[in-house]
Amino acid sequence: MMRLLHSIYRDKKLLLTLFLLNFLILSCGNQKLLKPSCILPSGVDLEEALAHSRKDLGHFECETRFDSYYQRLIEVAKRDPDMENKRRFSEFLEWAHDEGIIDKIQARNYYNRYFNTTFMSLPDDYNVCSSCIEDTQKDIENQMENELRQKEEGLLKACRDKNAYYAASDQYNSILLLLDATCRSCRN
Repeated sequence: MMRLLHSIYRDKKLLLTLFLLNFLILSCGNQKLLKPSCILPSGVDLEEALAHSRKDLGHFECETRFDSYYQRLIEVAKRDPDMENKRRFSEFLEWAHDEGIIDKIQARNYYNRYFNTTFMSLPDDYNVCSSCIEDTQKDIENQMENELRQKEEGLLKACRDKNAYYAASDQYNSILLLLDATCRSCRN
């Protein structure tokens, strides 16, 4: 009888060991479940979307989609505009820089394109004749127009900062006037 009990105990121990080994093999073979999904955030709560983005972008596989995450965060912020969104985006960009996802210049550009009245697409030498070649002038105007749209999304739609947006819009018009006057002068 003792031998039978000992045999049953040994068989249970062997069965448990086989079960655990099988479980480990199956879980190791199913690595797909452990990979991040890199699904862009959704909804209307910017704080939740930022937390979701931080979690996903914390994985190397998702880092290459930073621009898509940032664009989606702007869309989420537009559904719940608030002046605090400037600070939230600033903190998010600081985090992304600290994590090595983007560099300092990229972080500054992302923020300034959407939340600052200064135009990042304007070259430093915009007031010289080299900017007046027809294609170059058109390129500068197109880049500035795109950036004004980004400022509209960030300042006006995501933050409801009408004063800052109107200041950016005034600056845009002034720069276009200055560029046009400079180019007329250069052509004469």
